[in-house]
Amino acid sequence: MKERLKSFARNNGSFMILAVLAILAVLAVPNFASVANISIIIKQSAIPVAACIGMTLVLMTGGIDLSLGYIVGFTSITCGILVKSLGMPIPIAVAMTLLTGSAFGLMNGFITQYMKVPAFITTLGTGYVIYGLAQIVSAGSIINRLPKQFLAMGKTNILGLPSSVYISLVLALVFYVIVRRSAFGRSLRAFGHNPRSAFLSGLPTARINVLVYVICGTLAALAGMLFTIRVNAAQPNMGGGSFTFEVVTAVIIGGTSLFGGVGSIIGSVFGVLSIKIIENCINLLGVSYYLYLAVQGVIILLAIIFENLKNKSL
Repeated sequence: MKERLKSFARNNGSFMILAVLAILAVLAVPNFASVANISIIIKQSAIPVAACIGMTLVLMTGGIDLSLGYIVGFTSITCGILVKSLGMPIPIAVAMTLLTGSAFGLMNGFITQYMKVPAFITTLGTGYVIYGLAQIVSAGSIINRLPKQFLAMGKTNILGLPSSVYISLVLALVFYVIVRRSAFGRSLRAFGHNPRSAFLSGLPTARINVLVYVICGTLAALAGMLFTIRVNAAQPNMGGGSFTFEVVTAVIIGGTSLFGGVGSIIGSVFGVLSIKIIENCINLLGVSYYLYLAVQGVIILLAIIFENLKNKSL
């Protein structure tokens, strides 16, 4: 029985973390367990889940995308210009916004794969380029009062929750199947464990490496649109480095390795929920938001230390 519990905890660590945090919050934080507050946590988790899926795939290859939050800001102002300033039809504007995110992802993947620049440096550099372009394109302004048809994409109420929640849920289920059940998922894990061996085995490692960045950029663009819809304002400062930091932290809590080869879509969903529970508790207790940032930093440092110790023991 004891061994079964250990095995369950080891294989379901992200769920255990979420469960422990939820229990502690119910016991220690007033009003946490109210229906209204739980609904807030679910709504706040929906958009980061979409971004976390892309980051999970990138981390599984042993890479990282530090430009993710800046893509969110650029695509926010992009969709605002397309649907409000230019009056473009909503489907075309959505498609063009997603393609913008894909193009940034393609740039990251191309530089990382073919120019052999480390992902950390590549995406840090492109992130600031994207941020600068967003400020230039927007002239530092915010576009608000967006068309109702566009807002409906993420705000339509279904069973008490906005449609953005269901969009993220469908994405999580689709990518869970892709990662767990498809040849791409198996290739992704093999690539993350040992890129050289994967290449010698005949896997299209270059294609895989570029593709995960394209997916990450596309999902970041989707997150940018959903954020824009939620606040009814397109702004270049949406997302940014703090959002990227939050996404990476959530994915790490979900059990994805910073060193590649290991990742879980469902774990990343649990990781987002865990992060939002921590943030929610800090807000309810009236504690400084900077404590939330400190907690994220501690989580990442502990994950790196744990991975290094584990690798040394192998």
